[in-house]
Amino acid sequence: MKVGLVLQHWEEGMAGATPRISDILEHARVAEDIGFDSIWLVDHFLIHPWVDLRNLGVEHREDRKDAKIGVWECWTVASAVAASTQRVEIGTGVANTGYRNPALLAKMAETVDEVSGGRLILGLGAGNYIAEHGAFGYPLERRVSRFEEALQIICPLARGESVSFEGEFYQTKEAVIRPKGPRQHGPPILIGVLYGRPRMSRLVTQYADHWNCWVGGTLEGYKEPYEAMMVACEKHGRNPTTLKKNVTVVARLPDADYYEPLFGRRGLTDDSNVGASITGSPSEIVHELRRYADFGVDHVCVYLIPTTSSTIEALGQALEQL
Repeated sequence: MKVGLVLQHWEEGMAGATPRISDILEHARVAEDIGFDSIWLVDHFLIHPWVDLRNLGVEHREDRKDAKIGVWECWTVASAVAASTQRVEIGTGVANTGYRNPALLAKMAETVDEVSGGRLILGLGAGNYIAEHGAFGYPLERRVSRFEEALQIICPLARGESVSFEGEFYQTKEAVIRPKGPRQHGPPILIGVLYGRPRMSRLVTQYADHWNCWVGGTLEGYKEPYEAMMVACEKHGRNPTTLKKNVTVVARLPDADYYEPLFGRRGLTDDSNVGASITGSPSEIVHELRRYADFGVDHVCVYLIPTTSSTIEALGQALEQL
């Protein structure tokens, strides 16, 4: 099983401090040096946790009701990380196809894959942060329909095909990605699905090389969405052994007692998949990660609270146990 690290590239994301790009690149290099297999970036602009995360089941304090968290732009940071590292895979977890024209997004991904020398994992999703969409003027209605059209453009473009498409939301005419990057068939495509709803699960079986499930905490929270995805594979004729299973977990170190901007203080989140977390020492966190490995997960991505160079090193050293 591969183990990745979610880089916190948003306000207050560095143990309460706001990371500069130099901090983010340092964290990426430390993660690479210590032995992580991948690093991951989220695709958000301005998060209103009271609205956006409460909608997903994460409770926040009343005095944080008006708090908003700005985020460094995903693809710009990905380019910088790609140029500053040598070995680790770089994943978007996940890029919202509603925020950019899908043909442009395919072009951006190919360019980052070139910068990285073929290390990109192109993570895609339909988006679900209500306040953020409204703040930046992006439509949220019929988001899965928009996502399905975007996939019909992005996936064949990324794999080297010429695409002419006439949809309700998007159009292309003999679009093609040139010059081609380091991989003939482009970067692997990951689709993130939180709850395994039937339509999104079908799109995973049709288009994805990897499926990512945000579990938050322990293995028990993964088993239900995993079974739902296996049912979807059977229903839609996808061999489940050809679909890589990725899981994203939240891991809190025992001294992480500050108010983390997105997921609050330890003990204040509920027990939903999104709000849950693994709490313990680096060795205890790794013990829980081993359960995912034993279950057959291919890649686990750790959202580490707090994220600093020293906590990355501590968890990385514990990973040697795996």
